[in-house]
Amino acid sequence: MALPLLVGRAGRDPIVARRRTTDGCSDGLVTHRRGKCAILYLKSHFGWDDKVRMNNQSRAAAIAKLRSLPLFSELGDDEIATLAGMVTYRRIPKGAFIVTQNERGGSMYLLVSGRVKVSLASPDGKELALNYLEAPGHFGEMSLVDSEPRSADVIAVSDVEVFALESRDLAAAIQVQPKLALSLIATLSRRLRQTIARLEDMAFHDATHRVMRVLLNVATASYEARGLPVIAGLTHYEIATLAGTSRETASRIISSLVKEGVLATKGRRIVVDLFQLRERLEAE
Repeated sequence: MALPLLVGRAGRDPIVARRRTTDGCSDGLVTHRRGKCAILYLKSHFGWDDKVRMNNQSRAAAIAKLRSLPLFSELGDDEIATLAGMVTYRRIPKGAFIVTQNERGGSMYLLVSGRVKVSLASPDGKELALNYLEAPGHFGEMSLVDSEPRSADVIAVSDVEVFALESRDLAAAIQVQPKLALSLIATLSRRLRQTIARLEDMAFHDATHRVMRVLLNVATASYEARGLPVIAGLTHYEIATLAGTSRETASRIISSLVKEGVLATKGRRIVVDLFQLRERLEAE
């Protein structure tokens, strides 16, 4: 369904409504479909950038949501209250762009609930999915660290709740919770390692290896977070985009692994035998 067009404020992250083009196209309002001139759809009519005004009730709710994040669960009442004064709570509808590539970034985001996709898109509509992130987590921190434009789009693939932390408050937030700095370093290091591994897979391995690698990475993350090696919420198409192949190829590989007993399907969930899948990858 096409979303209605709303005016954004160019240059103001994260409410930018359009991406500038260099091929002579108008820098005006565009539709949500990607194409030569229609690079980026505007924010949803739900107004995802609406801020929750901090009355006593909403402030208490924000504190509770912050405390639900493992990173802040051990903070004292005064510290969590101080942190709540630095962040802005936002509800974002499915399909909305939270971060847009090449725009200046002024905030990072703490993901409270839901799932987002990190991706790149070409002017002709081709998409490369880089990652899918689930709560709890954070994203958008690179632009705060290096002051460079956003490196990718981040799109809500479900209804999402986030806290936005502006760059001017980052140092103060780290003083409140020093573990935030370590978390940022760990996240950046992990994503660099993932990028290197993905480049290696694309250069030296076939589609079967790449799909198995995606399945292993997602299932391992699920096991570490919830104790279950289950892939939930990812379609075969989304797995294919992460592996750099077609949906048909990914579906064929998944079906073959199910027949071999490496995977089992339960409804829309894929249960992974981590030991067998890791052995298969190491044997190739």
